[in-house]
Amino acid sequence: MKAIPLYSLVIFPTTEQQNLIKTYKKSLKDNIGWFGSANSDANITIINLENELTLGLYINQIKDFCKTITPQKVRFDYLDSFSHHTFFISPDEKSQLYLNNIIIDMHKSIGFDIKNTHAHMTIARGLDAERMKKAQEQFNTTEINFEFICDSLHIRKFNQKTKQYSDIIETINFDK
Repeated sequence: MKAIPLYSLVIFPTTEQQNLIKTYKKSLKDNIGWFGSANSDANITIINLENELTLGLYINQIKDFCKTITPQKVRFDYLDSFSHHTFFISPDEKSQLYLNNIIIDMHKSIGFDIKNTHAHMTIARGLDAERMKKAQEQFNTTEINFEFICDSLHIRKFNQKTKQYSDIIETINFDK
C-alpha cells in the first residue's frame, strides 16, 4: 500500500463554505455509509509532498511561486464526477482555468511532473457505481453557487491520530 504523503498544499474556500460542504458529506454518509473523504475538510489540492525533507527542499520555491500568483475570485457552480469513483464540486470555466494553472505551474516550478489536472472540491471518493448513482440522485436538485477570493495556499500536515490533514502548519499568501 502506498504511503500517505505527510504534507498537502491546498486552497480552502471560506469557513462558511467549508461548513456547507461538511453538511453535504454528512448527509451523503448518512445515506450511503462511509466513503473516502467523508471526514476531510473541503479544499482544492495543489500538490502533496511525501515528507519533512521534501517540504524542506521545496518550501522556499513554493513561497517564491506564491508571490507570482495574482489573487482572483473563483466560483464553483456545479456537481460532477470522475467516472463512478469521485463525486465533487466543480468551478466554472474561468475559475477552472485559473486553478488548473496554479496547480500545473506549481508542479513545474518545483520540478515535478504532472500529467493532467482538474481542480475541484471532493465530496466523496472511492465510490462504486451504485453509491455514485445514489450520490447523484441525492444531490440532483442541489444548487451549487459559491465564490471566494483565492489568495493563499495552506500547508497541511497529516495527523496520525485523526487520520486527516487536520494540522494547518502554514499559510502562504499570494502577491497582493
